[in-house]
Amino acid sequence: MIQAAILILSISLLAPSSVMAAQSAEFQDTAPAGQHFKDAAIIKSDESIDIDVHYPVFNKVLIDQDIALWAHRVVETFTKGLGDDLTNQRQARNELRAAYTVSYASPRSLTVTYEIWTYTGGIHGNYDIITLSYDLESGQRLLFEDLVAAADTALELLAAYCYRALRNTLGEDLDEPMLKSGTDPELDNYSSFSLFPAGLRIHFQPYQVAPFVAGAQRVDVPLEVILDAGPHLELWGRQKR
Repeated sequence: MIQAAILILSISLLAPSSVMAAQSAEFQDTAPAGQHFKDAAIIKSDESIDIDVHYPVFNKVLIDQDIALWAHRVVETFTKGLGDDLTNQRQARNELRAAYTVSYASPRSLTVTYEIWTYTGGIHGNYDIITLSYDLESGQRLLFEDLVAAADTALELLAAYCYRALRNTLGEDLDEPMLKSGTDPELDNYSSFSLFPAGLRIHFQPYQVAPFVAGAQRVDVPLEVILDAGPHLELWGRQKR
């Protein structure tokens, strides 16, 4: 079951509504029986800064340590980037907000999918999608290369599938050079992925495959699409062939 954390409430900084569609409503009920987590948060608010970063605690030592360290580094990086003049001579506060959903591909693996908003001035804030996937058996974070036997083959298969899917759905927001570049079979283009029972959800950042007005994009890729790349089927609760 996807369980959503705190929703982003800073209305003045919201991107287009297509970006803000709740991911928790789009995944199926995927939590294995007995799998639960608690919500933890890093919150700081004063006249110049507003930080609200949430992260899950699964009662699994290695995973919990990794996620907590990641969350605190996000906050540290943000505050260091502001420098000494936090007010930047303006009335609006500097904001960092992070909300997440949790999806399970099987009792063996899960993904924490983050939506991160920052605002340090300008017309609108910045929006990023960052995913953290884990092997529940070993407690190790899963990189893209850990999902398949042949990463290069998987990238080629994903590139072809995602290009076709987005070309059919972007409509008037289609920008062919941007789409082609953003779906090229390069690891950076596919570094944000969520595991769920049917396969992979690939997340594309704003500006990656379409203009900002189109919002972030995502493509659900059935596991069968990358079978020739030798996916480690046990992560999806399937038997090896």
